[in-house]
Parts: sequence; structure tokens; C-alpha cells
Amino acid sequence: MKKDYFHSCLQDRLQYAQEFAKDYTIYLQSVEFTKKTESEFYKNNRILFLLNKILNLPTNILKFIKVSKSKFILKKCLNEIEVIKRELRNYE
Repeated sequence: MKKDYFHSCLQDRLQYAQEFAKDYTIYLQSVEFTKKTESEFYKNNRILFLLNKILNLPTNILKFIKVSKSKFILKKCLNEIEVIKRELRNYE
């Protein structure tokens, strides 16, 4: 296929999507690290852990929804990267 303006747009979109996926991956890794540090902190204080979880239940639910949404967005972005790569191969 002949390379045109759409090809360069796809290349730009691919580069942006890869950076976006990298940033989301780093964010999700930081969330997992925070969970590990929190569990280590509360290892000897189970009662304090339970009180913290109960008192912060609405906030914890919102955090869970935010992390779930981030995982969904990352999967969608990775899928988009694969589709763009296939489309760019059609130009070769």
C-alpha cells in the first residue's frame, strides 16, 4: 500500500499509545507497591487494619473502582497498540 498522511498519523498514535500504556503500567505498579507497604505496616496490628478499612470504606471503594477502571483502560490501550501495529504492517 502507498504510504500517506494516515500512515504518519497511525505512527504518531502508536507512539502516544505506547507512552500512555507505559505510564499506566507504572501507576498500577505503584498501587501494588502501596498495597505491599500497607500490609507490611499493619502486619502486627490487625485490629488497627480492620478499623482503618471500616472507617475508610467509601474511600476504599472509590480507590478500587479507580484501579479497576485503570486496568480496563490499560487493556484497551494494549489492544489498540496491537490493532495499530497490524494496520501499519498492511502499509509495508
